[in-house]
Amino acid sequence: MKKIIGVLVFTILFIASCKKTEQLGPDLVGIYGPVTVTQPFAVNTSSVNFATGGQIYFTAQFQNDAVWTITITGATSHAVKTITGISKNISIDNSLWTGTADVVPSFTVENVTATLTFKNSPTLVETITPIAITGKRISDYPTDVLVTNFVVNKRHYDGGPPNHYTIGWAAPYGWPSDYPNIINTDNTYPKPDGDNYLIMSGIPWADPTITAYINNLLIMADSSDFKYGKYFPLYADPDKVYFNIMVCGTNTPYTWLQVTVIEEGANGDINRSINFKPSWTGWKLFSYKYSDLAAGSSTVPNPQKVKGVQLVLLSTAPALPGPSVKIGIDHITFTHNQPYQP
Repeated sequence: MKKIIGVLVFTILFIASCKKTEQLGPDLVGIYGPVTVTQPFAVNTSSVNFATGGQIYFTAQFQNDAVWTITITGATSHAVKTITGISKNISIDNSLWTGTADVVPSFTVENVTATLTFKNSPTLVETITPIAITGKRISDYPTDVLVTNFVVNKRHYDGGPPNHYTIGWAAPYGWPSDYPNIINTDNTYPKPDGDNYLIMSGIPWADPTITAYINNLLIMADSSDFKYGKYFPLYADPDKVYFNIMVCGTNTPYTWLQVTVIEEGANGDINRSINFKPSWTGWKLFSYKYSDLAAGSSTVPNPQKVKGVQLVLLSTAPALPGPSVKIGIDHITFTHNQPYQP
């Protein structure tokens, strides 16, 4: 009897071992070979309004699993978005686009071109153009809490006149800001979010006994692009709040920008500062977790008491007066759960 049972068990195991194993991942043989397209590259719509939550996606099919990349490029902004995958098909599940860019600049109202390329078939390229963006992606309150993006003659909340954020001291030592005269008329640098940006510039004060302060801008919660009230509406958890700012280096040595997030404390304001001394030219997006801004401080960070953001332009020149310094700033915003997506 034991012998019969043993034979049955062996037979069952043998049959099970002969059963075809289901493929769990991509076809490794296929992804290293040439690509055969069985359904051409296409897009679900020829125009999209990201401002109202619009989305688009792409479709295509291949004979075998392929390593593919979709590159979307803005005709005006020159913004770039890449989507990659390994699959036999491209669909809404793996190619959905909501208007974000990989890095600054952001896409604006413009035509874009989408190009499909393959790692192992570099000469095989499929292109779709034009795809029209009729409304650019915007920050969504309250997920994104916009401090300002320096749009002239417009306040996002009520369409009213521009806010004048500048504070200054009595002449001759006032700190005049270039705001609201911030239109980028010479197009020296691209507009990183599609709209105007702030330029702060100047020559350090001639009297070295005073300071190297050049320009100052204070934006309080109740004078920001939305009428937030006394405090910005942020999450209580400092690990879930991010401070984001776009900064443009202008190839002017000795430029120093100090950005301070002002938090109201029990015994006075708490200033949490970031220093930028650009060694690059062009725009970069910087994002900081609020708990990291508070690192090294003896006070417990409380994002729900953040009431203002201050920008101060200085100079690191070894002697004053120093050469002129210049820097660009745009799209100052707080975000929740993740850094800002340009």
